[in-house]
Amino acid sequence: MKKRISAGLVAAAMVTAAGCGSSSGGSAASASDAAITLGATLSLTGSLGSIGSVQEAGYQQYVSDVNAKGGLNVGGKQRKLRLVVLDNRSDPTTASQQASELILKDNAVALLGACTPPITVPVGFVAEKNRTPDVTSCTPTEAFAAANKAGWQYTWDFFFNENDQARLAFQGAAMANTNRKVALFTDTEPDGVVERTLFKQAGAAAGFTIAGDYSFPVGTSDFSSFITDAKSKGAEVVVAQMVPPDGIAMVKQMKALGFAPKFILVEKAADTPAWVPALGPLAEGTAHQLFWSEAKHYPGSSALEATLGKKFPDVGDLGFAVAAYSAAEIVGDAITSAGSTASAQVNAEIKATDKTYPFGPIKFGSDHTDSTPLALAQWQKGSSAQILPSVSGVTLEVPPPGLG
Repeated sequence: MKKRISAGLVAAAMVTAAGCGSSSGGSAASASDAAITLGATLSLTGSLGSIGSVQEAGYQQYVSDVNAKGGLNVGGKQRKLRLVVLDNRSDPTTASQQASELILKDNAVALLGACTPPITVPVGFVAEKNRTPDVTSCTPTEAFAAANKAGWQYTWDFFFNENDQARLAFQGAAMANTNRKVALFTDTEPDGVVERTLFKQAGAAAGFTIAGDYSFPVGTSDFSSFITDAKSKGAEVVVAQMVPPDGIAMVKQMKALGFAPKFILVEKAADTPAWVPALGPLAEGTAHQLFWSEAKHYPGSSALEATLGKKFPDVGDLGFAVAAYSAAEIVGDAITSAGSTASAQVNAEIKATDKTYPFGPIKFGSDHTDSTPLALAQWQKGSSAQILPSVSGVTLEVPPPGLG
């Protein structure tokens, strides 16, 4: 893996990792024998940094596994893989610039996605412009499909559907004995904009009332006025869609202001590896979403539990890595099926994907997405405990002990 922690287009460092192939004299390998480059601009730092590092581990595990077996079979020849990772610092403009660099400078045959629409969508447009396959996950499918009005051609996404997310949120809230008054916190990035409407619709359908509706830009750090208002209106349910730093700040301020809802779900923020370490005891009883389950025993998942699971023991964290591994494997399978690294041929094979990967069954629709199953979980004793669909021996903690 060649990895550059980059500021825009200027590389600050370069590392060649073991297992990706090197040359020690002799003539240069022919193009048909050279390592195949896969590129990824990931959020290794910034607001999404806790997710990007997990995705990187998933991509690297796939590359290491393939190279340990001699590489990919491409038209009868074994070719090693080379992974190039750039740090976009959770910045969309940098991600777009780096996607171009990966294709034009590093000659990436395909791109592997980062997380959330603000990053994956601009990268997708670069892939479209350069007619380079791009497989991503960690991006809700409604927001992804709607982002390109002309329709995606070379970019593909598998993850949960926001309608399922909204429905599960209020199914979970209904399990708590509340007055059904909701404080809704959503940021103004694409995830928040899409989910805000869906949360309102799902809440109304489930018999909940939005007592407080608070919208704000990403990077907001002071939620005290919103929290005070929600508390004064008697809201006993909090449903939110926020990036990790913002969500963490909000929960800390809720505790400081004595606002203790009986059910709290903070989408995106509470799903990430940053949540529990940052909040400590305050995280206990907060709800979040699980988009992968080790209990499904999908092909290859046991092997990843034995490798990636050592780095990411919580099922929620491990899900990001398994999704990344599966995205890379989809690309690898497409290259092998095409017997070529030619973009159009590889893209055609990605379109034809119909296989169960460690993340689960993947088959892309006409909008280039596949909406995968979703579950609701709660942080209990520092680990993800699945609440819906119900699991034997697991019950919802009401009210959340951390804020009580």
